[in-house]
Amino acid sequence: MSFAECSTASFFAKIPLVLIRASLFIPITLLLVACESATDVQVINTEPMQWLLPPALNEASGLALADNGSIYIHNDELGEIYRFIPRSNSILKVASISWPPVGEDFEGIAVHQDSLFLITSDSQLFEVSDFSARENHQVVGARRIATGLQAVCEFEGLYNLDGKLLMPCKNLKVEQDQYQLRVFAFDIETEAVSEFLVLDRNSVAGINQVAATAFEATDTHYFVVFENYLVKIDRGNLESEVITLNNKLHQQVEGIALLPDGALMLVEDNRRGLARLTRYTSLDELIRYNH
Repeated sequence: MSFAECSTASFFAKIPLVLIRASLFIPITLLLVACESATDVQVINTEPMQWLLPPALNEASGLALADNGSIYIHNDELGEIYRFIPRSNSILKVASISWPPVGEDFEGIAVHQDSLFLITSDSQLFEVSDFSARENHQVVGARRIATGLQAVCEFEGLYNLDGKLLMPCKNLKVEQDQYQLRVFAFDIETEAVSEFLVLDRNSVAGINQVAATAFEATDTHYFVVFENYLVKIDRGNLESEVITLNNKLHQQVEGIALLPDGALMLVEDNRRGLARLTRYTSLDELIRYNH
């Protein structure tokens, strides 16, 4: 059922008449949960495949792989977590952190075992462990973790690499390091924070501003989004390849996810309120559409 179809008439039409007669009052909250169980997401382009996200995700700001080929997405300003299912063009609200949802500047999401982690721009981590990936519209708690990096960086992006949460700096607050890409790591087991990766801007040819907004990795490469660029970095020798993102397809990419089949997903919080998800079947396809 889509939001467009969500009406009192359509809701009651799906309930057996005997239940309506037996209960002359149905709580409004029950109606809302039933109507919001799944939202159809509009396909706005097929080459490459792009979806327009619903208004609740106009400020989408992160992606992480869920199970069965689905993708976790979160809201920028509220602690709300959604799951997008590409095969059915639908999206589900999985959980809210507290109720009403906690308001923070959330800038990235990652999965580790049975927990979800979100990061705020001022370096705080939120660990959500009391949720079920199989249920929707949960109200959950979260453990707030201070990384101690609030005076060092403004952060955007989060990625779990072998039990370490990688946190790329968007804006460095230390003046002498303004031209470096710095990525910090939070060890989930020990909760120790360390510097994971440092790259000088000059080593990434073609980048004018070092402002990382998303981070991903494979066994051989790191992938970093710098506003309108996707940078592929060799994990061995740190040599980089810069791919310019076509501004007709992308305006403000803030999340990336690499799927097991080699596909790439990008999410953007468009400055005009047009939040979009894009799927490329491979890196080669991304390069072809963004030359």
